[in-house]
Amino acid sequence: MASPLALALCLGCWDSSEPASGPIKIPSQPIAGGEIVVACASDIPGLNEIATSSSQTSTELILRMFVKLLDELPDYQDHPPTFEPRLATSYEWSEDHRTLTFHLRRDAVWSDGVPITAEDVRWTWQVQTSDQTVWENASMKEHITDVEVVDDYTARYHFTHAYPGQLVQANEGAILPKHAWGRLPLEQWRTNLPWFTDNLVVSGPFTLDSWTPQEEIVLKRNERYFEPGIPYLDRVIFRITPDPTSQLTQLRTGVIDYIRQVPAEAARQIDASPKTRLLTYWPAQFNPIIWNTKNPLFSEPSTRRALALAIDRQTIVDTLWYGFAKPAKSPVISSVWAHHKEMAPLPYDPEGARKLLAENGWTDSDGDGILDRDGERFSFELLTNIGNRERNDAAVMIQDQLKKIGVQVSPRPVEWNALDDRMSSGNFGAIIMGLGLDTSLDMSSFFKTDPEGKELNFGYYSNARVDEIFSEISTVLDIEAARPLLFELQEILQREQPHTYLWESQRLVGARSTLQGATPSSVGTYDQMRYWWIFPQD
Repeated sequence: MASPLALALCLGCWDSSEPASGPIKIPSQPIAGGEIVVACASDIPGLNEIATSSSQTSTELILRMFVKLLDELPDYQDHPPTFEPRLATSYEWSEDHRTLTFHLRRDAVWSDGVPITAEDVRWTWQVQTSDQTVWENASMKEHITDVEVVDDYTARYHFTHAYPGQLVQANEGAILPKHAWGRLPLEQWRTNLPWFTDNLVVSGPFTLDSWTPQEEIVLKRNERYFEPGIPYLDRVIFRITPDPTSQLTQLRTGVIDYIRQVPAEAARQIDASPKTRLLTYWPAQFNPIIWNTKNPLFSEPSTRRALALAIDRQTIVDTLWYGFAKPAKSPVISSVWAHHKEMAPLPYDPEGARKLLAENGWTDSDGDGILDRDGERFSFELLTNIGNRERNDAAVMIQDQLKKIGVQVSPRPVEWNALDDRMSSGNFGAIIMGLGLDTSLDMSSFFKTDPEGKELNFGYYSNARVDEIFSEISTVLDIEAARPLLFELQEILQREQPHTYLWESQRLVGARSTLQGATPSSVGTYDQMRYWWIFPQD
């Protein structure tokens, strides 16, 4: 991650004063052909999402080559999201809501010409749930007991019981080619990743043209894709460019057409230039401090609440995000239909924080400026991952803010794998990290009692009423009807502060003005890439 100084120097060279020759006259109809260059911060591990650890970049790139049964739409502001057909043309539920039947397109074929059928759908589910592949999202399929092949173009999902997230979980993961990839034994999938590249067949609008590791991945049009005339682009070049300063320079000069994550301090310059555009959306992501409730420092809800009261989230947001973020109060972000708008955010109240800590026995008995209790100083490490400037800078600001109430914080950025090990083992006090919540709004993995730490409840939070809420939600078929339960859950989380939410930020995307049709959204920054096109003027 480039330093703020480097970015400032880059912005100082940004030529936003060049006069525009008037707005480009964009035709109303897309123009087919051409290629674009997309900047990627890192390479991807492979082309099989089942056999690799995923990242947002790798997942999004793979989904340009492989399609799901349905496409989820980013229309979650006022109601749960809806879905539109993709590989499936339609679906229906049984009366008891325990079976879900998908009807598949009859004109969809793999890139080698073999028809895509319900056998592929069933086999994909078998691979996703296999102990040999150890897919990281296998828990999404835990309540699916079977996928039945009714006929070549009809697949029926069977569930253990009816629950709100059935459609989301059935649709999770792209459909894979049984006839091609079924030839490699499952026990070899994770140890032989190049095999999938050498034996690649795809269903989506793009297929692989070439891949030079650590340099670029080039996709080209899949001529057998089932939407006539789609995609519009001939090729998409994903160029590995780790340094954001280099990305910005190449966007300005036209070497790169699309940057999926622009630093906040560069956004205004991109928006002001006639040659570039700033595209924004609110992803379903948030950045909390996770408190380890097994640590005696953070075992009491009132102590965690005191720490939250002493953190000036508004100042952090104003300093780090240049107007492109807002303080957070819930894992359900403010642009989602189930966000508890009537719940007031915690105020910045250092005096209230001191009072709560004193009630819990924390005093400065030796006058050194640090609170102590029973001989233990209130001192801890605040971990976050190296390379994320906003989280690292926030940790330093929190260090200064908590020092004012007598709490000693030592910010410590660590490499991601080491951070993951610390989280998984419970060997930490507090961590700033980014989390995401899918549109099923299932927060149980974050907050349901989990003594073994097998899910994402890294702070070992436990609350009997929260567990009951998750059980009650699981019996409601229409997640919208669970709104009162979701509100109650958010109120408990704010009161007890297992996480202290810092900010929710906009995703800032940079694009050349000649790139048309790009609509990044919470579904993905490459969403609908098959409809992107280039107007060949600059």
